[in-house]
Amino acid sequence: MLNSQVDEIKSRLDIVEVVREYIPNLKQAGSNWRALCPFHNEKTPSFMVSRDKQIWHCFGCGEGGDIFSFLMKIENLEFPETLKILAKKAGVILKYQDPSLTNQKTKILDILETAAKFFHHNLLNSKEATEARDYLLNKRGLKEETVEDFYLGFAPNSWDELFKFLLKKGFKGEEIFLAGLAVKKERGTGFYDRFRARIMFPIRDVHGHVVGFTGRLLPGDEKKEGVGGKYVNTPQTLVYNKSQVIYGLDKAKQAIRKENLAVLVEGNMDVIASHQAGITNVVASSGTALTAEQVKLLKRYSENLAISFDADSAGEAASRRGIDVALEQGATVKVIVLDPKIGKDPDEYIKKACQKWIEAISGAQLFMDYYFGYVLNKLDLNKVESKKEAAKILLKEISKLQNKIEQSHYLQKLGETLGVSEQVLRESLQVAAKMLVPRSNLQSVNKNTSSEKPPRDRNFLLSERLLSLAIKYPDNLPYIINHLSPETIRDASLQELYKNLILYYNNINTNIDRFCLNTFCSSFLNDKNRSLLRYKIDTLLLLAEKDFCNFNNDEIKSELQKSVRLLKENYLIDERKKIEREMKEAERRSDYKKIFELSEKFNRLMNFNE
Repeated sequence: MLNSQVDEIKSRLDIVEVVREYIPNLKQAGSNWRALCPFHNEKTPSFMVSRDKQIWHCFGCGEGGDIFSFLMKIENLEFPETLKILAKKAGVILKYQDPSLTNQKTKILDILETAAKFFHHNLLNSKEATEARDYLLNKRGLKEETVEDFYLGFAPNSWDELFKFLLKKGFKGEEIFLAGLAVKKERGTGFYDRFRARIMFPIRDVHGHVVGFTGRLLPGDEKKEGVGGKYVNTPQTLVYNKSQVIYGLDKAKQAIRKENLAVLVEGNMDVIASHQAGITNVVASSGTALTAEQVKLLKRYSENLAISFDADSAGEAASRRGIDVALEQGATVKVIVLDPKIGKDPDEYIKKACQKWIEAISGAQLFMDYYFGYVLNKLDLNKVESKKEAAKILLKEISKLQNKIEQSHYLQKLGETLGVSEQVLRESLQVAAKMLVPRSNLQSVNKNTSSEKPPRDRNFLLSERLLSLAIKYPDNLPYIINHLSPETIRDASLQELYKNLILYYNNINTNIDRFCLNTFCSSFLNDKNRSLLRYKIDTLLLLAEKDFCNFNNDEIKSELQKSVRLLKENYLIDERKKIEREMKEAERRSDYKKIFELSEKFNRLMNFNE
């Protein structure tokens, strides 16, 4: 049952489209797709994806697999979570749930989804939620379909109504606590609901799973004592980390890719109002300063980020922190400046003049252009002290730019504005850059260093290359088999594959016209090994298509001959060194019998390449 559902998911999903969500720069290369590997540092793309074979493989670090293994590795997930994510993406309802396929994270996700349904039903149907419905539909101007689309809800004014509801659904108290929905009582045992008498905003991850909530007090309760803050958020849990989640991204990601722009606002209502108005590439950082993880998530869909400045100074300060992080991560950052006469945030803009919000987005300025005006308009550039101050402030920002062309452009602009030579500013820029050591950059450097992998063994790469040509162009098998012994290939799995190729070649009576890849795969292995072999062969075919798709027959033959020659030469060198080491040890022990055997072996080796 499980295998059939996994196969159904694979058949419904396009591996290229799934991988492209994480690697936007995936480019077509013949019938396959290629990019720089996300799992190790490299300068030349060696990460390949095959739509026909529904596999991926990096020929630099050796990682590879199917759509499940890709998601598990890049998201650091276990199989149960991956199964749930891909099933939802494919529109497959999981009919069979083995207890071994339910880990703690998937259990928490089930609890949160059940709680979201509870809150939503309560908002729509409870008499207690009348004020909340009036607030959302009338005062905030939301449509019923918008409330449904964002699955807004209402937490009842009760200490344990949600908790008891979840217990009846079969969840345990400790699990509800771990989901962030309950608080442990300070005295005695037991739990009580974290959210009470609040409008509930489900927070979903990029895959659409509910991972947490923001609970907002009703306006009439904001000034009451003992009700807590205006907003209460889910604490950090196994599935919710606020620095890694972007509100609304599950709904906005396709529009962001289409528009090639992510619009970042501050509040959940700004996102909801924008989507209701048809501006669907809008997301929010949920009231926190933008983090490196969030920028990387957005960059899956677009390198371009437009950040909305609220009209108040607090919003501007938060946006500035986010801009610094985005620049450090190499994003192209624009600034949307709101006119306080129209509204202090996008939600107010949309209520008063939706077209003005659209115009504000389209008129967003590149951050450096905006910041030049922001700084220079406050200074008298006729005074040398003001010029020094302007240079000090702006050089610090220019030093954060990752692109050297951008840096040069703004150095030139600053030089022309201040009447100072670009060379003087460049020298000052080097000083500013040394003083600026962003924490996020340090983390990035450390991460990249740790992901650096040693170069793969030359014999393995040559063996892989030769067998990829042998399988892709089987007409050349007779030459390979007649000129290369299996022991020359050192990697055990590749040597086993080569031996089986030789056996199959002999079984078809050396008639290469009868060579059939499917027959070869099924001729000698059990089902488990056959699937592993098939993946290995598909990977080798992918390598041949990657490197030799434009080669003619003569060029293919030349590559084969070169690979055979190099493999034999490397084998001889390694064997000679091994015999020399053993000979020295035998001489040290005066083991004349061993010396004679090694001498015979050395003589045979001399004839190996003839």
